[in-house]
Amino acid sequence: MENLTVLCTGAGAPGAYGIIKSWRLGARQDGRKLKIITADMNPDAYGFHFADKGYTVPPGDSPDFIPKILEICRKEKPAVLFSWVDPELLPISRAKSKFEALGIKVALADPQAIETGQNKRRCYEFFKNDGITPEFMFAKSSSEFEKVVKELGFPKKPVCFKPSVSYGMRGFRILKPSASRGQILFKEKPDSAFADFDDIMAIFREYEKESSLPELIVMEYLGGKEYTVDLLMEKGKPVVTIPRVRVITKGGISTTAILEKNVEVIQKAELVAKKLGLDFNANIQFKYGKSGPKLIEVQPRLAGTTVACVGAGANLPYLGLKIALGEKIQAPQVKWGTVMKRYWEEVYTDGKESWFLKPELSR
Repeated sequence: MENLTVLCTGAGAPGAYGIIKSWRLGARQDGRKLKIITADMNPDAYGFHFADKGYTVPPGDSPDFIPKILEICRKEKPAVLFSWVDPELLPISRAKSKFEALGIKVALADPQAIETGQNKRRCYEFFKNDGITPEFMFAKSSSEFEKVVKELGFPKKPVCFKPSVSYGMRGFRILKPSASRGQILFKEKPDSAFADFDDIMAIFREYEKESSLPELIVMEYLGGKEYTVDLLMEKGKPVVTIPRVRVITKGGISTTAILEKNVEVIQKAELVAKKLGLDFNANIQFKYGKSGPKLIEVQPRLAGTTVACVGAGANLPYLGLKIALGEKIQAPQVKWGTVMKRYWEEVYTDGKESWFLKPELSR
C-alpha cells in the first residue's frame, strides 16, 4: 500500500499517544509507511515526541487557527486531517471545503452535528422526545439555579449541573443532599465532583458581581453504571458500536474500563449517532438511572480511551482513517469482556532527541 501522511491536532491531549500508537499498529499490519504530523497550542506537548513532526498552532477559537492549519497542510500535504480537541472541531469542520480544495479529507462530522452534539441545551432538547435524556432544566443566574435545583428534588435527591457548553469535567458538580463541607473534604478524593450547595451558591453570587453566569444545565443525578460508547460510522451508518464500562476514572479519563456487549446501550447510542448525523469516529456517554441508560455526553470525535477497543481486536482509530481514505473495511470481531488498565510511562528529551526506557517485562 502507498505511503501515507496524516495530520492530527491535539498532540497534548491525554489520548494522543493511544491514538497515534493505534494508527502505527494498523499501518504496520497493512504494510504501509505512515508519517504522522501533529499540532498543538502547547509547544511542549508530549505527543510531539511520538510523531514524525510537530507544529505549534494558535487556540481553536483564534482567527489565526484555520490559516495556520492550512499553511501546515500546504507544506506537509497530508491525506487526512483529524482533531480530537473539542474547541477545534467546529472551526475545522466549517472549513472542510478549504481542506478538500487541497485534496485533504477531514475525518469529522458536518458542522450541524458537531454544533448540536457539543451544546447541552441543543442536544438534550433534540433528544427529549426519544426518552433517552435525564430529567433536566436550565438556569442562567444564581436565583434561577436555586429555584431549579429545588424543582428537581434537592435536597431530598441529589442533582448535578454543568455549563451548557463546556469540555471535559469543567464546571461539572454533584450536589449531594447529606454532604457537608467537612464530609466532602475528609471522605471524598480531591478530584471528587461532589459539592456543597451553600458553597456553590456563594461562588455563583461572587461570580455574578463581575460577570454573568454561563447557562447551566441542571439534571437528575444518575447513580448507576456509566458507559462510554465508541462508534465507527461510515456515511451516517454504524459499522461497529462498542460500549465500555467506566470502572475507574481520574479527571474524567478512564483508567480502567471493561468492554461490555450491552445491547440496550448499543441501540440507544446508534439512535443518537444516526439522528445527529455523526460520521467517522465518535463517542457517546450514557449512565444508568432508574429507567435505564440516559444520555450524558456526545463527543463527535475519537475518545481518549478508544485505544481500549484496540486491545479487543477493534482498531477504531485506524479503521476511521481507512474510511476517510475511501478504503473498504470489514466490521471487526470484538473480544467482549476485555479489560483495559492504564499506567504512566515516561518520555525523555534533551531538546534534540527523545528516548524511552523499555526494559524487558517479566513476571
